Amino acid sequence: MNSRLYVGHLGHARRGPVDHAFRYPVVVAALDLDELPELGRRLRLFGHNRPRPVSLWDADYLDRGPGTVREKLLARLAPRVPAGEIGRVVLVTAPRVLGHVFNPVSFHYCYRHDGALRCVVAEVNNTFGDRHAYVLDDLVPAAGGVETRRPAPKAFHVSPFYDLAGAYRFRFSDLGARLDVGIDLERDGRLAFRARLTGSARPFDDRALAAALARHPFDMLLTLPRILAQAAQLAVRRRLPVHARPEPVGPDTVRAPRPGPLERAARALVFGAFARMERGALVVAVPGEPERRFGAAGAPQAARLEVRRRRLFRRLVTHADIGLGDAYVDGDWTTPDLPGLLATLARDRDALERGPGVPPALRRLWSGGVRGHGSNTRGARGSRANIRAHYDLGNEFFRLFLDESMTYSAARWRNPDDGLAEAQAHKLALALRRARVGAGTRVLEIGSGWGSLALAAAARGAEVTGLTLSTEQCALATRRAAEAGVADRVRFELLDYRDARGTYDAIVSIEMLEAVGHRWYGAFFAALDRLLAPGGRAVVQVITIADHRYERYRRSFDWIQKRIFPGGLVPSLAALREAMAASSRLAIVELEAFGADYARTLAEWRRRLAGAAPAAAALGHGPRFLRAWEYYFAYCEAGFRTGELDVVQMVLARAGEARASGEATAFSA
Repeated sequence: MNSRLYVGHLGHARRGPVDHAFRYPVVVAALDLDELPELGRRLRLFGHNRPRPVSLWDADYLDRGPGTVREKLLARLAPRVPAGEIGRVVLVTAPRVLGHVFNPVSFHYCYRHDGALRCVVAEVNNTFGDRHAYVLDDLVPAAGGVETRRPAPKAFHVSPFYDLAGAYRFRFSDLGARLDVGIDLERDGRLAFRARLTGSARPFDDRALAAALARHPFDMLLTLPRILAQAAQLAVRRRLPVHARPEPVGPDTVRAPRPGPLERAARALVFGAFARMERGALVVAVPGEPERRFGAAGAPQAARLEVRRRRLFRRLVTHADIGLGDAYVDGDWTTPDLPGLLATLARDRDALERGPGVPPALRRLWSGGVRGHGSNTRGARGSRANIRAHYDLGNEFFRLFLDESMTYSAARWRNPDDGLAEAQAHKLALALRRARVGAGTRVLEIGSGWGSLALAAAARGAEVTGLTLSTEQCALATRRAAEAGVADRVRFELLDYRDARGTYDAIVSIEMLEAVGHRWYGAFFAALDRLLAPGGRAVVQVITIADHRYERYRRSFDWIQKRIFPGGLVPSLAALREAMAASSRLAIVELEAFGADYARTLAEWRRRLAGAAPAAAALGHGPRFLRAWEYYFAYCEAGFRTGELDVVQMVLARAGEARASGEATAFSA
């Protein structure tokens, strides 16, 4: 491995009008960007884009938007250094420790494919939240390393005691047993300031990280406090004049924007709502501001919201749930644990909604969506358009995160150690057993997806008709049936359930009811009653929302409905029972709820899709699209974690037939 840990010192020395110097211990890492995924998997103490005692987050470097460090670095270099010239990149930086970091300067060592150093990008941060990248591509050999051929004009406001006059000279040692980096600021031909970073190499492994944390527990967290303490000495005790922060010069500076009146007002409203949290805790980090902690003092772990752009607060106040999701997709905020943060907000909904001064939009943020969705109607034409908008994204896209059976619904784990494929097979087996499917059974599946349940039923000797409104799904399911050798027992049709004809011994519908809509629940159950043969059973698996939330939710329009599932609506059990009783002879004779399994299913889908980002890009789905789907999975996972959502598999039969068979209504968790 090329990555190393350096334990050493950072020294600053200024020359006139007041001489001042200080030196303090530091621990920095030299991380080969290509090794980050392996280091994150192999080491217990280090995480890449995930919480660990020591971690590195791509969002902490270069541009504040999404993308890896390497992607953002190559984009920054593009005007001067062709991407094809860059091979290995080593980032010399202070990683996060316990989630916190302030890097006065980081160095991106960019090597050619032959191993020679092509350039160095010095990324400088100031205490105002701004950052600037100096691209140093005129390097010449020097003792033990390289140095810049010509001084680089100062273009970034770092210290309030210097203006932008002067130029920097940089010196970089080789990344070997010793690290030695020097920066000199020259003004009017004289040395005005010198910084020097030195260190001795250690292997980048758990043992060295543990030793660094044990021997330097505070040094890795005290960089910013030490800088502020030294600045206070210069300002108060030595009375140095202070220069105002100037406007950025050139495109290489990324500035923390100053909040305007609207942003400040929105921030105050959002923070006021956060201050009412009672069950959980939340830490909010805003560039250039001290971190704020809200919520219960005894909460075991605080969720973390890292604001990248202050417009987030305005979007929360004006666009509620949709604003929160869109802001994440746009890179306005991030968090180390997305489902955990969303779950924290959901658990504290009641507290967040209370109190004077909470804008209506913020009340809707915690309770689900904005007003004005209308009646959530689902006529046949509207249903086809809604289904195709989601499921016709392309079969290859869904293959990136689904298991081999292409089952796009909650899995049911029989054994905790089972994989996703085994859990999906168990769920299908439960549905078929509850529907009493065996050899010769006539089965109707409403919402047949890519055919996994139909193929499992055909394997039991059943004759299956599958209905779908997605042309992509229908074509692939038909091909899969032929490949499995069951085309004589399985057929798939592009047909709305309301247009189905015939009678069937068993009807199965797995998570299709969410696309029906409140107005059409009665029509759905009436169709089941009409199509089900005497003595038959229907098994319906559906996501549900708590009864007490349903009326308010169904009159709202949330981020999922806007961006992912057009026309989607999660029913409540009470609404389904009412529609069932009013429109059919059916009743629930068995019901099992397994929401925790859906949370696990969604976490697995999210993990798989994140690992398939290059394949998704090859299909034409860029980072913003993937962030939307990441948010979608995390949003739903949070709902199941907190019990705001559940998923049930219920068995329906005609009430008289259920009594005649001695079958009793049963509920199991």
